[in-house]
Amino acid sequence: MRMPVALSTLPTTLRSDPARAADAGVSASAVGTLRADQRRRLGRTYRAGRLICGCVHVTVLCDGRLGLAPHERRVVWMRFHEPLDDDLRAELTRLVRRRGSAARRAAERADPIEVVIDDPHGERQRILGHLQPPQMRHGHLLAIEFELRPSR
Repeated sequence: MRMPVALSTLPTTLRSDPARAADAGVSASAVGTLRADQRRRLGRTYRAGRLICGCVHVTVLCDGRLGLAPHERRVVWMRFHEPLDDDLRAELTRLVRRRGSAARRAAERADPIEVVIDDPHGERQRILGHLQPPQMRHGHLLAIEFELRPSR
């Protein structure tokens, strides 16, 4: 179960409790290497140029381990809010309900989505990627965070 924590306390919290770090999807070697690159930002998601969710809370963290390329350092978590496109809602529900390799296959079959993050300074950041099965399997879609694996 992923525990909700503030971004400023994330590395300290994960460093003090390896079990919580594993629940958060962070490997033991990465504990203490995540830092807040940005705070939680608002954004929108598109698929094939069509808006599929108008309100997404996006958290971008930077993995500070040595030997990672810049695109490998970024960890993106997304939390979807209403209104959702019906196809996206069905896809998210499938990802939440399935486990193990069935969940990974469902994630691989899904089309990539584009996230547009609004910057308070007027700039926009675009990330194209595939959703990954969530760590938390119970609750409303509003409370579940999905990882976005950036496309290469």
